[in-house]
Amino acid sequence: MEIWDLYDENGQLTGETMARGEKVPKGRYHRVAEALFINSRGEILLQKRSLKKMLYPDILWYPTGGAVVAGETVEEACVREVAEELGFVPDMTGARLLHHQVDRTFIRDLFLICQDVPVERMRFQEGEVDGARWMLPEEIPGGEEGKAFSFMPHLKETLPFLMLESMRKRIPVGKYRHYKGNEYRVLGLALHSETVEPMVIYQALYGSHETWVRPAGMWNETVTVNGNAIRRFQKMDD
Repeated sequence: MEIWDLYDENGQLTGETMARGEKVPKGRYHRVAEALFINSRGEILLQKRSLKKMLYPDILWYPTGGAVVAGETVEEACVREVAEELGFVPDMTGARLLHHQVDRTFIRDLFLICQDVPVERMRFQEGEVDGARWMLPEEIPGGEEGKAFSFMPHLKETLPFLMLESMRKRIPVGKYRHYKGNEYRVLGLALHSETVEPMVIYQALYGSHETWVRPAGMWNETVTVNGNAIRRFQKMDD
């Protein structure tokens, strides 16, 4: 029988416990830990839930996680769940708390973890996970295949931040040359306050050294020059 610690609305342990399947007492909460992974290429790891699951079966791309059991920290639960479901130990060094939610009966913490793990090295838990796939955030499918990101609000809310972190991997801070010859320095990336689109903040290394902003989606696009496709901005050695 799985036993859960109970918390107050501020996430503090109350000293009380409950068994999984019991009704959570009023004013008390149990905790849930979830993990999303990003690799050095800016791709996100999302898993396919098993057809055998009673809750949300066959949702194709879904984060790894589950309930925190008695005596565990949220971080320890995250490590255990990933090891059980995907067969590898997550590197929590530098893990970022991407989403924190206090719901009616539970407190959810969703961590974003930077780690490169080939799918071929993963071992999926029978009855929990049927597969996994690395993909860029903009490749997450809509419709039935990606429905977890449309009907689960906390996942939908993370998408702009996943896109931003992905673009930070693909557009590192440093010096770049525009295909027309001018040089610039990328200072960082940020989300547009109105559209939540990732934006590149960069400074000209010529003239009055003005600072500019450009949609990140345009940065690594290719342009055609004399019949050849070249990058709009090419990374240079600093």
